[in-house]
Amino acid sequence: MNRMEPRYRPLAQALHWLIALTVIGLLIVGLLLHYDVLPKSLRPTTAMLHMSFGLIILALMVLRVAVRLSGQAPPLPGSVSPAIRMASGTTQILFYVLLFAMPVFGVLFVEAHGGKVPFFGLFDLPTLVSKSRTIHSDFAFLHFWGGITLLVLLVLHVGGAIRHQMRGERILIRMMPRRSR
Repeated sequence: MNRMEPRYRPLAQALHWLIALTVIGLLIVGLLLHYDVLPKSLRPTTAMLHMSFGLIILALMVLRVAVRLSGQAPPLPGSVSPAIRMASGTTQILFYVLLFAMPVFGVLFVEAHGGKVPFFGLFDLPTLVSKSRTIHSDFAFLHFWGGITLLVLLVLHVGGAIRHQMRGERILIRMMPRRSR
């Protein structure tokens, strides 16, 4: 197909894929930590990396929202039904809300357990809450189920993109870089 397809801007594409790959990694590592699958010797470093990359996601999401607010997203094809448009918009909003909330839930969960939140071993975040069994339990619950919700949204998002592609709606191409000739 030779015509120019409407696409997201390169910075939006880069942020999308960087955040997507990091979130997938964080979900996998989060489940390994939650279910205590890793050897004890790897847990501290793995947890530190999980927390650090979670904070990176928070910073990237601030940038992503700024980029999103500064420009229009390419329009969906006319063949996309109103119900699918609404589902797409709702999924995007839920992704954004969770990608902001999850690092906050994680920080509060760790601090309420009495721990510090390190950033790649360079420094610890200032403490926001003191040790509290109730706060720890509440934010552990929110962080875990937020992660499960992100996983479900991810499956729906990828499944939707594949469905649109199979129907010839070329949605996936909007988030792909242009090929140079």
